[in-house]
Amino acid sequence: MAALVAEFNAYLDRENTDPATDPVGYRQHAIWLNRDELNTMISRLRDAIAPQLANPPAPDRTRYLLSPILFPSEEPSTDTT
Repeated sequence: MAALVAEFNAYLDRENTDPATDPVGYRQHAIWLNRDELNTMISRLRDAIAPQLANPPAPDRTRYLLSPILFPSEEPSTDTT
């Protein structure tokens, strides 16, 4: 987590940083998945990301950091009292 925060702070410290127009994003979604659905989603994410990892640096390319984080969250309270 510290590395992720450090990388983002380094981005913010750059001279021409503009989070409003740069493709910067953080999204958090709560999703309900069984084990098979989770494995399918992870596989599809790998299928989407893996081919891009082979892209070499080029004048028309910008290096981006993509940091997916996945963990089970606490069950929401079902207490209705």
